[in-house]
Formats: sequence, structure tokens, C-alpha cells
Amino acid sequence: MIRIFSRYWAVPAFLSLLAEGGVLLAAVPFATFVRLGLGPGTPPPLRSVLWHSVVFMAVGLLSLYANGLYDFGERLTVRQLTIRLLRAFSMGAVAAWALYFLVPTVQTGRGVFAIALLSGSLAVAGWRLFMRWLLRAEGFAERILIIGTDEKAIDIARETLRRKHLGYRVVGFLDDDPALQGVSLINPRVIGTTAQCRDLAIEHGVSRVVVAAVDYRGRLSMDALLACKTSGIRVQEGSSYYEQLTGKIMVEGLRKSWLIFSDGFVVGRGTLFAKRLLDLVAATVGLVLALPLMVLVALAVRLDSSGPVFFRQQRVGRGGREFTVWKFRSMRTDAEAAGARWAVQGDTRVTRVGRFIRKTRLDELPQLWNVLTGDMSLVGPRPERRLFVDQLIESSPFYEQRLVVRPGLTGWAQIKAPYASSFEESIEKLKYDLYYIKNMSVFLDISILFSTARIVLLGRGAR
Repeated sequence: MIRIFSRYWAVPAFLSLLAEGGVLLAAVPFATFVRLGLGPGTPPPLRSVLWHSVVFMAVGLLSLYANGLYDFGERLTVRQLTIRLLRAFSMGAVAAWALYFLVPTVQTGRGVFAIALLSGSLAVAGWRLFMRWLLRAEGFAERILIIGTDEKAIDIARETLRRKHLGYRVVGFLDDDPALQGVSLINPRVIGTTAQCRDLAIEHGVSRVVVAAVDYRGRLSMDALLACKTSGIRVQEGSSYYEQLTGKIMVEGLRKSWLIFSDGFVVGRGTLFAKRLLDLVAATVGLVLALPLMVLVALAVRLDSSGPVFFRQQRVGRGGREFTVWKFRSMRTDAEAAGARWAVQGDTRVTRVGRFIRKTRLDELPQLWNVLTGDMSLVGPRPERRLFVDQLIESSPFYEQRLVVRPGLTGWAQIKAPYASSFEESIEKLKYDLYYIKNMSVFLDISILFSTARIVLLGRGAR
């Protein structure tokens, strides 16, 4: 994993961004050379070719990003990959022609554009197939050895195995209990004791040892770990490895001391000022630009079903203070006649217009007012109702920590997981919220806003 802008990126995603940026940048000069080599013509100025190349590359990369092709957390089949690539370059072609129409100075010739699009598409597709083969090859895999056999260790192994398509392999577990030797816990088995850590790591080509036992103090040989470290094998504490791998913080078996002594959670005044400034500017501009659309949505809500246009509800904000959240009404007025309950997939309480505005996130537009008044931020944990907050604090000792920041219109948990429809899913989203609070920065906020735009365009995650 590579840490950029306060978030961890899969190495294949970073390499693909560099490689594909390079081939797309080279596509226009290549197409210009081919085109002029096929017939008469005066070569265009080098500065013009470079400018057209940068524009072509930017449009191409944005199209790939918009279609989720840099989200390497998803495991795509060859068919799914092909469909997304075709969709990305079709979108890129349309976007490029629209840009050429609006800004004629960046326009390339039709022949050059066609050759650049074809060559760039083939080069990106070839790179993706090469990366797919490379990550499946055992010789290039990162091999992991896990110390521990409890639920924390198994959960770490499970998350690692889910990313096998990124080149991760779990060699096995280590435990000093003789009864567990050779036992298969999920798929990898216990292959030895902690004292054998260095020898087993070298034997199996392990590059990383993860200490995942919940309680290892006094029971783990520091000499064995030191031998691994001095042999060039990375030794990492389980919670830190889990955070880097998944983009969330493991709350099961987590010690408060890890949160206290780990990096993060300290946000400078400059960052807070920049974050609030971003909120004010974006909310003001957003409300002005969205006003005509909001009028249309309000009219549609009014005509679709009886009841008020806006939905108002008390939610818990920073420091546990309650505030009134504003949304366009998307449910029937009797939605909670039988009491409060979670929204679920295909919820029958949602109206016809409500289903559309939820999918497109248009129901959230009035919350820009909450951002402007300071009750919310553009990015942060989603605000919950007092009833649910009190119950969740009882379920998890760390849930209260998400109340130290302003709740957000969108957030790290919102782009990584769908709306929570149960307490279990809320605890899962808490893991992402804690990661955001621990690593909060303006750059992370901007990254989340870009990801939110992509998700809204694809219509994912709504309930």
C-alpha cells in the first residue's frame, strides 16, 4: 500500500495511474506522427501537440476513474473489465468532443483523435491484462505470515484473502499451542510456533509478519521478531496492518492505547480553517447553482405524494449536540407510524420520486444549508438519531469517538460502504469513520468528494 493524501492506495492502482497516464500522454504525439506519415502536411508546433496530449490524458484518466477502474478493491472478471474499459473510452470520446466544442484551442484533428483514441485504448487494455497476469503470478505475490489464531487474526487473514487479486497471499498462522499445530482455521493453517517465525518466513518467502494476537504481551518471543526484522522481513502490528490494508480501523479487540499512541487524531488549526473555508465556499456556490434544480425537486415531491416538501429531523452532531437536519422528503408521511427503524434496500416506505432522488442523492441538497450554518461539514461521519446513537454507544466503546467532528454530507464510510440498515452494519461503518477521524485532512476530503461524485454518477449505494 502507498500512502498519498492521508489515504492508502493499492500499489497496482498507483502503478496503473502512472502507466496509463504515460500511454495516454504519448497517444497524441504517436497519432500525429502516424497521421502525418500517411500523407502530406506540415507538422504542428511541438507546444500545441504537448498541450493536446495533456488534455487527452486528463480526459482519459478521469473517464477511467469515473468508471471505477482505479478502485482496485473490486475483483473484476475479464468480461467486467472489458465492459468498463469500453464504457470509459466511450465516455472519454464524448467528453473530449464536448471539450473541443467548448474550447476550440484544445481540439485535435479528427484523424489524429481517432488514432490516439484507438492506440490509447489498446495500450490501456494491454496494460490491464498484463497487470492481471502479474498479480496472479505467485512469484510477484506479497506473502504474509500471521502470528495469532484468535478472531482478530482470522479477520485479518480473511481481509487479506479478499485481496488476493491485488497480489496478497497468506502463508499461514503461528501459535504456541501444540493442539493447534496443523489445524486449518479458514484456509491457511497453523504451520508452526512463534519461535520458528524467522525460519518459516525465509522458507516460505514471506515479506511481512503480522502480529495479530489480541494478547501477546509476555507470550511472544521478541528475539524471534527481532530475527525477522534484521533479516529484512517487515514486522507489523495487526491493527496497523489492518488499517493500511482495508482503509478502516478494527474495533474488535482494539486497545485504547493503540489509538492513543498511534499516529493521527491530531489536526492542526490550519487544516481546520481550510476545511471550514472549503465548506463555506462549496455550500454557498452549491446552493446558488442548485437552486433551480431544488425548485424542480420540491415541485416533484409535492406532486408525487401528500405531505411536506422537506423532511426535518433531530440528529446528533459534534460533541453530542442535537441539530435539525434538512432533506427533501423521500418517504410517505406515515413511514414511522410503527416506530423508528433502519432504511433497507427496496424500502416500501419510499415514494416514486423519493426512490429517484435517493439514488441521485438529490434528497441531500438541502443539507448544504446545514453545512453553511456549521451544524455539518461537507465531509464527515453521517449524523444519526439520538435513539440509535445511544444504542450504538452501548454496543461499541469507540462509537462515541465519531462525535468529536462535525457530521458530513458525505464521508469515508459513505463511499466505502452502503447505507447502514442494522446495528452490525453501523459498527462496520464506524471502522471507516474512525479511519477518517484519525487521518483527517483537506486532501482526504477532496479525495472523498471526487469519489462521491463518481458514485453518484454510477448511482451506487442508495437505499
